[in-house]
Amino acid sequence: MFDAVSRVVIVGTGLVGASVGLGLKRAGFTGRVVGVGRTPATLETAKRVGAIDEGTADLAEAVTHDGKLVVVVCVPVGTMGEVFRGLAPHQRRGLYVTDAGSTKLSVAADGRRYLTQPQFFVPAHPMAGSERSGPEAADGGLFRGRPCVLCPHDDAADDAVSAVRGMWEALGATIHVMTADQHDKQVAAVSHLPHLVAVLLAHTADDLGPLGLASTGFRDTTRLASSNPPMRTDIVAANAKPIGEALDRLAANLNELRGLVRKGRTDDLLDLFTDAAAIRDAWLDGG
Repeated sequence: MFDAVSRVVIVGTGLVGASVGLGLKRAGFTGRVVGVGRTPATLETAKRVGAIDEGTADLAEAVTHDGKLVVVVCVPVGTMGEVFRGLAPHQRRGLYVTDAGSTKLSVAADGRRYLTQPQFFVPAHPMAGSERSGPEAADGGLFRGRPCVLCPHDDAADDAVSAVRGMWEALGATIHVMTADQHDKQVAAVSHLPHLVAVLLAHTADDLGPLGLASTGFRDTTRLASSNPPMRTDIVAANAKPIGEALDRLAANLNELRGLVRKGRTDDLLDLFTDAAAIRDAWLDGG
């Protein structure tokens, strides 16, 4: 179905949105890629790096098209409802909507609340990103080999699911289909929690003294702390309950680790480290 799409409209041409456009062009998409945003300079940069063919601040103008098109909403999750309200008057069969938000329950709810034809909306989350931001950081291979979760509602139109799935597959992503609730619980542990740990590690190390001796280990484990703070705040607010549960588990594990260290239980520490290495190695091997 994506083969029949002749226009892709990207709302929000930051890192992720621009990477979508750049990736589609590198994958051979021959249709037109239109960027929508409020900042002319950002749109101009997205065009300069080859991510979009044209940019506009007028969403209605961007989606006015006789053929099939996919609208990819790449704005913070807290502002997606505003975009959906703008899209609602222009919805029709053949105009398919997806997104790249890091939470799905809140986004799916906004889609059903504001879109007049929510059956053509397929919530998505490509599990790829960078601590860098803006279209100048766009990477046409950002999604290649990375998971992309689709959370279609039970009444989602088959052609919408096919078109959206085809677009993300064209970008090289590996598709996983699950409910929005399942998604939010899983990403709380594997995506949102690592960011919060990086934030706390950066603060804790700074509290304990100068960072002059910090090297690659500190750099690698705190990388996510450099991510866009307003965007990350938005994500945590949207997924607060699952993240809170993940933090509870982390706090319990941290208390256990503190006890092992203070009591000098080296055998138990070795078992803990060995198990952690096995968990990570199995994940790296695709297990």
